[in-house]
Amino acid sequence: MRAKRAKSYRKAMQFYQQAFGFREPYQILVSPDFILAGASKQLPVKARLEEAVQGQAKFLVTHCGISELLKSTSNFRAQAITASKEFEKRRCPHQEPVPGLDCIKEIMGNENKNNYCVAVQDNDLRATLRTVPGVPILHVKQSVVVLERKSQVAKDASKQMEQDKLGLTELERSMLRAVKKQAKEAKGEKRKKKKKTAGPKAPNPLSIKKAAKKPQTAKTTTTPASKPGQAEKGVGSATISAMAVLGTKRSRPEDDTSTPTKKAAIASGNPAASEDVVKHKRKRNRSAKNRATEKDSVAVSQAPSS
Repeated sequence: MRAKRAKSYRKAMQFYQQAFGFREPYQILVSPDFILAGASKQLPVKARLEEAVQGQAKFLVTHCGISELLKSTSNFRAQAITASKEFEKRRCPHQEPVPGLDCIKEIMGNENKNNYCVAVQDNDLRATLRTVPGVPILHVKQSVVVLERKSQVAKDASKQMEQDKLGLTELERSMLRAVKKQAKEAKGEKRKKKKKTAGPKAPNPLSIKKAAKKPQTAKTTTTPASKPGQAEKGVGSATISAMAVLGTKRSRPEDDTSTPTKKAAIASGNPAASEDVVKHKRKRNRSAKNRATEKDSVAVSQAPSS
């Protein structure tokens, strides 16, 4: 067999292995007309079939097919019967023999459950088997055993099987529909609870420009104008405000007669101590007068004009 043809046959069998689960040794169901065609071409049927499937094979023939070969009137009847003896016998459900092609057709049915490869020469049976997904079909053509190309039915069936494996099952689809329905109901309840406020929406606080801060000005306090009968009160308030501004405090004399030492000196009758006390009193009175005059002058200068 040529390398190119062997490569294409190998790819075809790999397709049947991956898509439909074919395994070696491949089971080849042989029809009686195929055995007669191989005998007429003087082909080693078993060897040529194994080359076509690119692997080890197990050859099966039905009881109906053997009975048909025995009744055959072909010139190659003896060679066909000898070749069929090397094949395994496959039981069929028929009590009385039927034509070999009808027996194979009934065994295959609408699904190739047993993963059979079928070697057959009849064109009508081959056309019927092409409608069954996953059936490798072999026949003799010009002294060569040929493996037919994959049918469109087999390709479509393999794609559907891949989608079923990768997709969701019916139970998963029903669960997904229930979850989506619950999500929609929960979303509708949230929309009902949400109340829309009337009027325009508030602007984004991040997009609002902040107002510039105004410079702070010092506050000036003004004293009210004095009335004619309240001149002295006004002067007194003016002096108090002036003292508050100047921050002056009435200084307490360092020496005072209230101290216990001076009192004790006066009580003792010491003349030097009494003179010091008199001088101190005079000095104190003089400084008090000076302070009073200074306060009056400051109050008059700061008093508001009437």
